[in-house]
Amino acid sequence: MKIFRYILAILLLTVSCTPELADSPEMIVVEGWIESGSAPTVFITSSVSVNYDRKKMNDLISHVALNANVTVTHNDQTYTLLPSLKDEYLLKLCYTTDALKGEPGGTYRLQVDWKGLYAEAVTTIPQPGSIDSIAVERHSSADTLYLVKAHVVPHPDVRYYRFFSMDIERDDTYLASYMGTYDSRLNNDMAVVNRGNSDPIILPDYFYHLGDSVSFKLASMDSIAYRFWSKHDENVMFSHVALLPYSSNMTGNIEGGLGYWFGYGISTYGLRIAQ
Repeated sequence: MKIFRYILAILLLTVSCTPELADSPEMIVVEGWIESGSAPTVFITSSVSVNYDRKKMNDLISHVALNANVTVTHNDQTYTLLPSLKDEYLLKLCYTTDALKGEPGGTYRLQVDWKGLYAEAVTTIPQPGSIDSIAVERHSSADTLYLVKAHVVPHPDVRYYRFFSMDIERDDTYLASYMGTYDSRLNNDMAVVNRGNSDPIILPDYFYHLGDSVSFKLASMDSIAYRFWSKHDENVMFSHVALLPYSSNMTGNIEGGLGYWFGYGISTYGLRIAQ
């Protein structure tokens, strides 16, 4: 589910210039989610003022939370999330706990206290949708590339969905599928489940190859998450336009900070690309 490497790339570009802007106050930045059937995953960093002259990667270490107080409250019980190293992510340090697993319909309040800063957010895991058919098609202009299409059966109470995909042989974790945000009221046709890509600007490879083992998730989500991921899709899509840099703020749901804390209802599917 990660987009941290995108945020970090934008951050590095921002702090390598010398704008004449007033220092902005430091804020907690959260990238977190909880899926049905899985433990919470939360990354905590702090914002960097755009008034810095130039910073290298090592200079940004102080903006990674090593000792934050992070809790999630569910059904009046509070769970403490502890730092954990996860090699599958660009930022290796996240906060999690095995004592809590997400449930459809459950509401989860995240609270973060770090360096005298405080942020919080509340999310609910929607009921998951499902997929009743999957098709594999050759790419119309490249015989060696393949498309995966899926027909979404939305839950009656949930309108918004997102695809996350993983090439089992190549990827370490699920990645946001390219242009993978889905509104069930706008699209009743087969949806394309593009490959997720950890470096979409450098290596825009969104299709599959013969022999690929593909796993993908259909994640139900609320309207706030839908707006966030729609804006993310827009940023990635327009980033390919040469000489016309494009970026637009992605609003989240964190009070007292920046970023997001989203709940996802998950259905998982797998296939192998074969002739």
